[in-house]
Amino acid sequence: MTTASSRYEASFLQQPRLIEEILAAPRPAWMSELRGSPVHFVGVGTNRHAGEIASALWKRLVSPRAQVTHSFDFCRLPRAVGRGDVVVLLSHRGGDSFTVEAGRIARKAGAVTVAVTGKGAKWAAEPDHRVDCCELEDALAFTKSFTTTMAWLCRWIDDKTLIDGLRRACGGLTAGPAFPSLAADTDVVLLGDLEREWVAREIALKLQEAPYLRARSFGLEEFLHGPRLSVSRGAVCLGFTSADEPRWNDARKYLSAIGVPLVEVGDLGLPRDAAWLGQTFWGQRLTIDACAKLGISPDAGRLDEPSYKQGLS
Repeated sequence: MTTASSRYEASFLQQPRLIEEILAAPRPAWMSELRGSPVHFVGVGTNRHAGEIASALWKRLVSPRAQVTHSFDFCRLPRAVGRGDVVVLLSHRGGDSFTVEAGRIARKAGAVTVAVTGKGAKWAAEPDHRVDCCELEDALAFTKSFTTTMAWLCRWIDDKTLIDGLRRACGGLTAGPAFPSLAADTDVVLLGDLEREWVAREIALKLQEAPYLRARSFGLEEFLHGPRLSVSRGAVCLGFTSADEPRWNDARKYLSAIGVPLVEVGDLGLPRDAAWLGQTFWGQRLTIDACAKLGISPDAGRLDEPSYKQGLS
């Protein structure tokens, strides 16, 4: 793909350049200063998915003292956040959001706040530190804001194998298996383990937002615990798999027995901690492919349908 047919695809194609710019940019000094503190990632939707992936990487490569909270929950429930903690606020647009409100609450509790946000985003409560990831998205379904947010979080983690792996992923934008055929009524089930669960949830969100598919996502163990019984012939399962997790063998065996294909998007030749980026690119391309085959613009957001336009206004 070299010529974009939509704003969504244009944003998709920009990602390798934007990520490389972040990987080559000067690293703020405060990132080293705050690495030893308990870290709380806070976000909604795509940004919550970024926080979950970042938390998994942080636990493996920096410290197990990392957790994730949905912004709404952070604002509505008691929080174990106090002086000396770091609260990482993930919001592309800032504004009057629950994530911005979470920042106010965190500062009142004495925590250090860090915002990873879009260029030009307005924050009513300015954080202690801020990094801007990319220009504000102009498509409903976010792409580059997710991956550039993750690029900055990976710079903070500061692991050479991870950074090298991200560069390799950017060089293989079209890597991965052939796309399955998805009809408007296909039961699309997305699975992932550990951080790959959040790749599955992110791509399910893209498939819901752009081609309006009824995609549903599960963590691998969650799926095997019960939801597998809801899958039947005619469904398509997409597995964001890892070579070192034997539990995938149980999913393969089960899906084969009931006659449901499992399209596996494995590590794509990338290091374990960077494979999520290559898998994300594959899922974003699948979204473009599904929109093209279904004759839907990924930029429409159903505003071209009167009833949805009224409901969304």
